[in-house]
Amino acid sequence: MKFLTLFIAPILIGWMTAFSMPPVSFWPCLFVGLSALYYLFAQTQNMAGAFRVGFFFALGYFTTGLWWIGNALLVEGNEFAWVWPISVIGLPTLLAFFTATYLAIARKISDPKNARGFLAFAFFLTFSEWARGNAFTGFPWNLYGYVWADHLPMAQAAHYIGAYGLTFLSILWAGMAGFLFITAHHQKFKISCGAFVTISMLLVYLGGDYRLKHTANTFDENVGIVVVQPNIPQNMKWDPVAVQENFSKYLRLSAGADFGVTKPKNIVIVWPETAISPTIYDDPKNMNRLRDVLNNYKNADAYLATGILRRYRDETGQTQYGNSVVLFDKDLNALDAYDKHHLVPFGEFIPFQNLIPLKPVAAFKGFTRGTGTKTIHHTPLPAFSPLVCYEVIFPDAVTKSSPRPDWMVNVTNDGWYGESAGPYQHFAQTRLRAIEEGLPLIRSANTGISAVIDPLGRVIEKADIFQEAALTTYLPRPLPDRFTFIRNGFQLLLPLVALGLLWRMRKTLS
Repeated sequence: MKFLTLFIAPILIGWMTAFSMPPVSFWPCLFVGLSALYYLFAQTQNMAGAFRVGFFFALGYFTTGLWWIGNALLVEGNEFAWVWPISVIGLPTLLAFFTATYLAIARKISDPKNARGFLAFAFFLTFSEWARGNAFTGFPWNLYGYVWADHLPMAQAAHYIGAYGLTFLSILWAGMAGFLFITAHHQKFKISCGAFVTISMLLVYLGGDYRLKHTANTFDENVGIVVVQPNIPQNMKWDPVAVQENFSKYLRLSAGADFGVTKPKNIVIVWPETAISPTIYDDPKNMNRLRDVLNNYKNADAYLATGILRRYRDETGQTQYGNSVVLFDKDLNALDAYDKHHLVPFGEFIPFQNLIPLKPVAAFKGFTRGTGTKTIHHTPLPAFSPLVCYEVIFPDAVTKSSPRPDWMVNVTNDGWYGESAGPYQHFAQTRLRAIEEGLPLIRSANTGISAVIDPLGRVIEKADIFQEAALTTYLPRPLPDRFTFIRNGFQLLLPLVALGLLWRMRKTLS
């Protein structure tokens, strides 16, 4: 029975909790899962027991939610297929240490059977989410607050308190039943706690619903957007024989977009991650074909914002590669460039490469890290923040505060992961960034889910996974951002409170 309680039950509870996330998005799973986790947490007698419960719960949660990551290693021709078992088990194991460590600390602070213990649980479980989202290179995937990504009225709270604030609220709501089941507090206290959950959830829902119903979309009709999703199979994307055929598909999908009666003065065509490689841009014939497509837009200036595998020489003369976004005008002048700075460990660079003699999965010696977020501004286009692939999953780290952009561009390629939960989870987190920032987001995927998303997370245009498409619309206008201070304040508050509590506990922890 003890083995079942400490090992098997937490894994099964974590497994079930993962179904609260996209694509299933059945939010009651989070409530059952976190309440059951709290019940097991309250049965532990010490930090070691809480660590075990937290570890195996998180192992079930992350293994179920992230199994699809291994698909990137199973693409035909990938020489790293042998790493598949390590990726499927290794990453969830590493992430589970965050949950386990901070639940152990929460158990040390207070008895889980009283209100202080429950608050410690909610706070430190939230802090564990913040820590894994920021430690080392960070991986804030499937934060508990993302349970509301497909439930837009609830998700609107992220605009005011951010993804971590919404995560804290979600843990309070979801774990409350477990706390009320084991606590010895009197009946009036339990009724008050239940009323808090019911009323606060209702207020968040009604506030979000009101915001959605009373915030109409407005568009900048001077800026037309064409989002290209070519749907190129991953095993064909870098095939030398297919390079020209792939490029021709981009050109075909980019030509002749129809905006109806109102003709925009400027058109921005958005291509996905690494749509252009050195093989393409080193060939003058290809560049002439692309120039013709851009110049065939009459009575409008056409621009191309594209993902590009940028090859260049550094100051020492060494060849470097950047996973980049470049804005071109209709004459193919490169107006500005951005290099991805949140690189994928082992996918785009090897940590401690001098000690680990491997090359990245990306098939290059490794990308050069960019310097950070950037706002690209070229008159007459509204300024935008470029984001490459999973950079969009980092809360409050997708735009520069000054100058604030008017929109975001996310280029990506979810073709690595096939028909799995991965592309749907990635897209859900993309929508949360639009809500948080109050900015429209244009997303172009090689395949995955391409879309035009308004500042409230509503999808205006969308191309589903494995669909070839060219989405056409006007650029949605941004909302004024009056809540950055509150969102950033919560981000800062989490580590400060944790450090304060640890300082007060320093003698009992020693």
